[in-house]
Amino acid sequence: MSEEKFDLGKWYESDYSQINASANPRSFAYRYMHESMEKDFKSNSGLEILEIGANIGEHLNFVSQDFLTYTMTDIRETKFSNLGNPNVKFLVADVEALPFRDGSFDRIISTCVFHHLKDPVKGLEEMKRVVRVGGSITVLLPNDPGVMYRALRGITTLRAAKKQGLLNEVQLVHALEHRNHYLSLMSLIKWVFEADKLMLRFKPFRVKSYNLNALTIVNIIRVK
Repeated sequence: MSEEKFDLGKWYESDYSQINASANPRSFAYRYMHESMEKDFKSNSGLEILEIGANIGEHLNFVSQDFLTYTMTDIRETKFSNLGNPNVKFLVADVEALPFRDGSFDRIISTCVFHHLKDPVKGLEEMKRVVRVGGSITVLLPNDPGVMYRALRGITTLRAAKKQGLLNEVQLVHALEHRNHYLSLMSLIKWVFEADKLMLRFKPFRVKSYNLNALTIVNIIRVK
């Protein structure tokens, strides 16, 4: 089965949230991931926020709704929900070429996006370009191929896929989509944002080890 014969868009629309534990709204992993990203943002009062890779708006449910504007973007058209908030809009956009002026946003959110990109450096540079000085960027990275990440994936996502007879498809999507591994992405983040303030939070444990945690939340404050 080649990449051309496999419809990734259809996969994400019909199967992804039913099989992948971190994308299933009924799973603990889903809630834990999104809630952890917003732990340091109890208020977004007056902020103009950009979300990269928003899909149908899953993360918006966990964001404090006191923002000024919230722009959700994704590489493809999605059936997004604005939760009835008129200050939320959706735009098809590529993080590697964002259609916004320099310093357009106070905060940027990115959930499990950068392991997919063909040019993650360009994506990181674009986020830095469009966030204001003093603004923040929150990036969540899966600790793939860390030991805990792989173990949890095996007993959740892969088990669900096997039960539904979709194990080969899940493995294919992972191979096609997880182009960039955790250690490379962390090195690139530290390089692009070397003049800025970086704070790392490992989940679920505080120990600073990507092998002993499933996720890393990177909070970046743009200094210049």
